[in-house]
This record gives sequence, structure tokens and C-alpha cells, in this order.
Amino acid sequence: MKGFWTEIKKIKRKWIWGAPAGIFLVDLAWMCWMLSELESGELKDGCYRILMSLPMINTITLPVLAAVLASRLCDMENKGNTYKLLCTLQEKGAIFRNKFILGGLHILVFAFLQLSMIVFLVWYYRIPQELEAEQMVYFFLSTCATTIVLLLLQEVLSLMMDNQLYPLFIGLIGTFVGLFSWFFSLPLRYLTPWGYYCVGCTINNIYYKETREVVFYTVSFSYGGFAALLLFAAVLYIYGKNLFLKKEV
Repeated sequence: MKGFWTEIKKIKRKWIWGAPAGIFLVDLAWMCWMLSELESGELKDGCYRILMSLPMINTITLPVLAAVLASRLCDMENKGNTYKLLCTLQEKGAIFRNKFILGGLHILVFAFLQLSMIVFLVWYYRIPQELEAEQMVYFFLSTCATTIVLLLLQEVLSLMMDNQLYPLFIGLIGTFVGLFSWFFSLPLRYLTPWGYYCVGCTINNIYYKETREVVFYTVSFSYGGFAALLLFAAVLYIYGKNLFLKKEV
């Protein structure tokens, strides 16, 4: 716990919440713009529209958020080259673990804020469709699990690379990979961690050209994909931690 509180003190005046707050406001403005463009008849399935649109927006914004959070959590040690001093005071494994837990808590709070945003949008735009608790749970699990795995990947990159621009570039590239995964066939979406925002989405639609009508429907949550993501996270955590333990400081 002392090591964890030390990590909290390190970010006391770094305004690390600036990135999550900024992205949250962008998400809110994006969703308000989308819903305000709809006609009253199109709001009848507004909840499904929100729950399908937000994962697509998260595919663009949250890989960047994970990269920025990981970089901000690791930049003090990288800039000052203080790993040798830190490792005389605490275990290297504890440094890796505490940074991951602290970043994960930021992601968890952000996901809860998105849930609150969904409830607010449904109330503000008077959407008649019932907001299903089951779909909210699936959205929350998918958002948290995918973003925390990306945070772990970015933390490993940030700890192993002295120049923090490289992990940020990888995060930006991941954004494009995740966005294109929405157009891939289903098996290909499982191959990259950025594609799991799409894998975890439980809302789909059909567009009829003749009537220009969009029909939304639910699909089963991919428990197999969720299990594969957790397995990847476990392997990545062990591998990344071992890499950091072997790193010359």
C-alpha cells in the first residue's frame, strides 16, 4: 500500500485527469450532436443507437486515452532515469503492478462516467425505448476489459522505451486498426486487442435501401471473445512484468 500511495503522490499535480475529462467531453458532444440530428420517429430505438455508437467512438478515443495515461504514469521515472533509485526502495514488480492498478482505476471511473452519460442522454432526449440493464452491463464489461488491456500493453511499451513518443504512435496506429476491425469479418476482429470494442458490442443493425430504414437488433455477448481477452491480458501481464524485471536500470 505504501508503494501504491507513492504512485498517487507522483501524479498529484500532473493533471492526469485532463485526458479522461477531455475525451469524456468529446464523447458527450459527439453523442449530443448525433441525437440532435435524429427525427422524433428515429428516437424510438435511441437506446440501441447509443449503445452501438459509443463502442465505435470508444474505438477511436480510448486507445489514445490508454496511451496517454500509461505515458503520464511512467514519464517521471523515464525523464529522471530514477529506476535504479526506486528499485533500492521497493521491488521492481511492485512498481509495475502499482502503475497498472492506478491506471486501471482511472479507466474504471471513466467507464462509470460513460454509463452515467448514457442515462443522462436517454433522459434529456426523452428516448421512449427502455434502457436495458443487461445491455448496459455488457457495454461496461467490454469497455473496461478492452481499455484496461490496452492500458497494460501501453504500460509495457512505456516502461521499456525511453522515448515516450513511440508508445503514443503505437496507440494512434491501434486506433486505426480498431476502427477498420468494424469492417472485418468476425474471426479477424479477435486478432488485435483494439478490435474488442467491436467484439463486445451487442447491438447491430440492418439498413434497407428501398425504404431508407435502419432496424436495430441485439446479438449475443461474445463470452468466448471476453475469455480470450482475459487470457491475453494474463499472458501480457506476466510477460510484460518479466521484461521489466530483466530491464537494466
